[in-house]
Amino acid sequence: MGVKIILDKEKQKKKRRNPAFIILGIIFTVVGIQVINMYSTMSKYKLKIYPQVWVEDISVGGKTKDEAKNAIIENYNNLIAKKNITIKVNDTQYTINVGKLDMKNDYINIIDKAYDIGRKENIFKNYFAITSPVKKIFQLNNTFSYAVVNTVLKAIVLDNTKKAKDAAIIKNDFGKLIITKEAYGYTVNSESLKKDIVNKVNNIEQEENLIIQPELKKIQPKIKETDLKSINTKLSSVTTNFVNSNENRSENIKVASDAINGKVLMPGDTFSFNDIVGERSSENGYKIAKGIIDNKLVDDLGGGVCQVSTTLYNAILRTNMASVERYHHTLAVGYIGKGLDATVAYGLLDYRFKNTYSYPIFIESIVQNKNVTFNVYSNSTLNKKKYDIVNEVVGDKVNVFKVTYINGKLLSKALLYTDNIA
Repeated sequence: MGVKIILDKEKQKKKRRNPAFIILGIIFTVVGIQVINMYSTMSKYKLKIYPQVWVEDISVGGKTKDEAKNAIIENYNNLIAKKNITIKVNDTQYTINVGKLDMKNDYINIIDKAYDIGRKENIFKNYFAITSPVKKIFQLNNTFSYAVVNTVLKAIVLDNTKKAKDAAIIKNDFGKLIITKEAYGYTVNSESLKKDIVNKVNNIEQEENLIIQPELKKIQPKIKETDLKSINTKLSSVTTNFVNSNENRSENIKVASDAINGKVLMPGDTFSFNDIVGERSSENGYKIAKGIIDNKLVDDLGGGVCQVSTTLYNAILRTNMASVERYHHTLAVGYIGKGLDATVAYGLLDYRFKNTYSYPIFIESIVQNKNVTFNVYSNSTLNKKKYDIVNEVVGDKVNVFKVTYINGKLLSKALLYTDNIA
């Protein structure tokens, strides 16, 4: 019995000395040490951002959120305070101090994202995110106040904008038509320049070159000298008299006529009396005079202007260009025959016609000796035919005809329209 006990003890000793148990013991020991080391390493970063995390060129790895925030603010403020955006236009420089743009960025959101790097996986991946980090870079998104930018933009556009000047026609003292040459204008493309400025601001940390040199945009004149060389003859002329008009009405006729004098219409252009003459206001030089409103002759600011529109209307009718918009008075007028008037009221009634020629036309207005005259000029090839306008009253209606002559001989007589008359 004693021998058996001794043998059992020997077997137990041999079992304890089994290599497999020894290896397992070592493994458990190593793993335990490693786990302890992992927890120890991760505990150091419990409140800190993992290594190799950057916000632009600022390393925030190993920093707490507050430390990272302070580092970004300090770096950002120091950087911004020293930078200016310079805009060069020709020989003039305009400067935008970046520090005055009230710049803000989303660093709080970025710091939260930086802090989350490596924390949402299992313990092993989190550990390796610390011990074998892969560099991660976040970019800040900047916002800023446009007030300073807009102020500088307005100054740039104001300083560097010149309107194009159309070629024009004037009549010299000898009655000859003289063409003045056109001039090109220029301006700054403010939208494009604003995008360039915003791009510089958004990349302010990386930008080395903070100079913008916008190109001036060339503005073409609508009417050029070559366009007007085809104007060489008078097509029509109509005069009406205002001998019985008082000083105010006479002044209104002159102001409106002067606004039209020298007007050039290119082929396809539409003339609008109200657009050219403008609002009949005291600021525009108009005075109180008699005018027709609601079938009554009353005092009206700009009274008498309808005589100008009517005279022009009759001159245009004799060029064979049709009206686009025209209205007759509700009462008969004394300065033109029935059915031949064209009333206007700013913002309500307009007189419009379209240049249907393949040549430009030039309108000349003359106010002299209580007469207002409109002369219409264009190319001499259009003078092969001449036109007259006649009216025929039939009861309470008036028929208006266009009479066409070619080489001085009657060619046709065509009804243009019929008006009701009072």
